[in-house]
Amino acid sequence: MKIPLCVWIALLLAGCQSASTRPRPVVIMGPHEGDHLWSFHESKDELGSGGELQIFIDARTHPEATASFAKYALGVGGALPVHRHDKTEEFAYILSGEGAAVVVDDDGEEVEVPISAGYFWYNPPGAWHAVRNTGSTPLSLVFTTIPNEKKGLLAFFRRISVEPGREPVVLAPEDLERIASEHDMILRSSERQ
Repeated sequence: MKIPLCVWIALLLAGCQSASTRPRPVVIMGPHEGDHLWSFHESKDELGSGGELQIFIDARTHPEATASFAKYALGVGGALPVHRHDKTEEFAYILSGEGAAVVVDDDGEEVEVPISAGYFWYNPPGAWHAVRNTGSTPLSLVFTTIPNEKKGLLAFFRRISVEPGREPVVLAPEDLERIASEHDMILRSSERQ
């Protein structure tokens, strides 16, 4: 039986602890477990170009963990805005689909790098980045963030997302920027103003 990459990563993250702490139990979750959320979806019945998030480990579910771990599927035509994190590192592995990793070069220009199944992507703190789905199917990836904080990236998605089947959260641009900045997510559009 082949064990999916996301299970191995979850097992690795569950074991992240300092030698001075009491051992914590190993966390093993099935493929349909975790918290399921939709963000930027078209309606309560249709994801459209929005994103489907499955949170396995974050500060809400496992506050003792040093990292968070989730799966994200970005709908066809979907995109996350160019942003950076001042304290957060992100590691992503593309499971399926086609897209573009958007990075900002030394001259401040946005550069699109094609990504597809099997690609790995690391975003250090302070690096501008985004992702776009350029394919005809959802762009699916697993990612981890370090540190695992109550006001971190997954807390941002929890704040702006809803359970599947519920009406989307509609935010004014200034509210989205404020909520994002409260969660170590600085939108590039707000930096340029």
